Amino acid sequence: MRIHMESLLFEVILNIALLVLVATLLSKVQLIQTIISQERRSGAGQVFLSVVFGAVIVLSVYTGIDMDGYNMNTRVIAAIAAGILGGPLVGMYASMIGAVYIYFFAGPAAFAMASAFSTVLFGLLGGGFYPYFQRGKWKYRDLFFLTCFAEICDLVIILRMVSPFSLALATVQKAGILMTLMNAAGILLFISSFNNIFIRQDIESSRQLQMASELGRRCIPLLGNGLEDEANMKELVSVLLEASGWTGVILTDRERILAWKQQPDDSGGEETIWPGELPGRKGKSPGRAQEEGLPELPDLDGIPEIGLAAMKKGELEIAYKVPKSSAWYEWMREYSMIAAPFMIEKEAIGCLIVWTKRQWVFRQSDVELLQNLVQIASAQIAMSELERQRLLRQQAEFKALQFQVNPHFLFNALNTISYVCRENADRARELLITLANYFRYNLNEGKYMVPMAGELEHVRNYLEIEKARFEDKLEVSYDLPEQMDIRIPTLILQPLVENAVRYGISPDGRRRVHISVQETEEAYQVSIRDQGRGFPQEVLDKFKKNEPFGRSIGLRNVNQRMKKAYGESFGLDIVSSPEGSCVTLRFLKEKEEEKERENSGN
Repeated sequence: MRIHMESLLFEVILNIALLVLVATLLSKVQLIQTIISQERRSGAGQVFLSVVFGAVIVLSVYTGIDMDGYNMNTRVIAAIAAGILGGPLVGMYASMIGAVYIYFFAGPAAFAMASAFSTVLFGLLGGGFYPYFQRGKWKYRDLFFLTCFAEICDLVIILRMVSPFSLALATVQKAGILMTLMNAAGILLFISSFNNIFIRQDIESSRQLQMASELGRRCIPLLGNGLEDEANMKELVSVLLEASGWTGVILTDRERILAWKQQPDDSGGEETIWPGELPGRKGKSPGRAQEEGLPELPDLDGIPEIGLAAMKKGELEIAYKVPKSSAWYEWMREYSMIAAPFMIEKEAIGCLIVWTKRQWVFRQSDVELLQNLVQIASAQIAMSELERQRLLRQQAEFKALQFQVNPHFLFNALNTISYVCRENADRARELLITLANYFRYNLNEGKYMVPMAGELEHVRNYLEIEKARFEDKLEVSYDLPEQMDIRIPTLILQPLVENAVRYGISPDGRRRVHISVQETEEAYQVSIRDQGRGFPQEVLDKFKKNEPFGRSIGLRNVNQRMKKAYGESFGLDIVSSPEGSCVTLRFLKEKEEEKERENSGN
């Protein structure tokens, strides 16, 4: 029976309207919303979507219009949408379901093979363009032309595979233009029905991002010492559990569980924190320690397999069901888990594992929340590690500079004592004791920051040896406050005093050294004066350029150490004239928290 064009157009519109109604209903189903919005789907999720869209393809064929033996329908819309919304696998499996139905149950044999083949092609086309159209960022013009192309392929397949050719040609002439334009327009309406999924997903992602930001604000202070602070790690899992709504949280480093916690269970058990919080309960399920016949738990230090896998791959892992081979199966068989590694320079240093009651799929927003959290935590841990490495490097540089000075002083000290030994053995023994005290001070002080009073005593020991050498030709005077409650880099003054003694020779042949300490509101200022001929200009020029030159080696080292300890503006201040020189250092007064950091770092 021939169908008039007006009636045919009306029937096609009804078919497209039915398909759009089905799409609208599907887009309201929470499970479908969750699966479609996921970037990584489980096998069960892929199968579920394949069955759903396969059923939609079957429906579109079942409600098709019979036109002289050819089933004119909207299967191209459902098949392409399956690939675009579900991905390559869903597109392929859903179209194969539709193809099987078409081949065995729909229409005459003349068109069965061609229609089944083109249906699979539609699904593959949609799946192939999935990366381009995914996450709701499709362009409707491109969808329109993609469907037109698919319909043209369908017409070509009919011409090539349907026999006799006259039947194929007549079908293409009658249905080709109408079906191409109507289905191309219909897919825009069908796909638009799913837009609300991605709109809600974007809103939920924004909410989760705000939550991640708030959690980051609360968690960052707890990561100041990396993953090594046990008390902070326990507080961290408590904060995460309180704000996230997850059933439980595990925090690990690469080797062991650092802390874990879960919400109270339905039986009224108490919330628990491990390890080391449940004396006498080892091997019992959380919140159920008083019940009988409970399964034995694995070693509390053993990281679940999903966490090990996440750290090995360096990416997020999802386990919708714990495998029976796992040591955690008896306890975790009612839960689904997600694990995300803490990454620093492409290397995993730990893992955050969360779990909830068993579910087919995780909401994409939950996955994004976990990813955002571990990224924030990884960045903070990396910054903490960089700061720790900076302090260690600074200490190492201080030590290296310090050891450049020690041999110089030792050489001069031994020369002085050797000179005194020839004239006064008792005095030489006293000087040896003084020298021993000097090196005992070095050996007993593991810190590179020492009290100023101790450093000045160190200088006195040095000058005591030098006085023995120069006798009355060396005059030393001090102007010191009673209280000097500050710490300064060790061996920072001795090289300057040594230079003053060695080169500060006045015209009358005497060496006069004056050491003064003045306190200001923010710093202590130490000045070392002599009455020599001053620094040669070329030495001062080299010094300003931080270049070694003759006698400026010791000064250069001290200058570098001062800048490393206090900043570029705290280098040595040198005033030189033919009547003498004055070298000034400024030491910032320390805050209590800085002192505590020094103590903990050494």
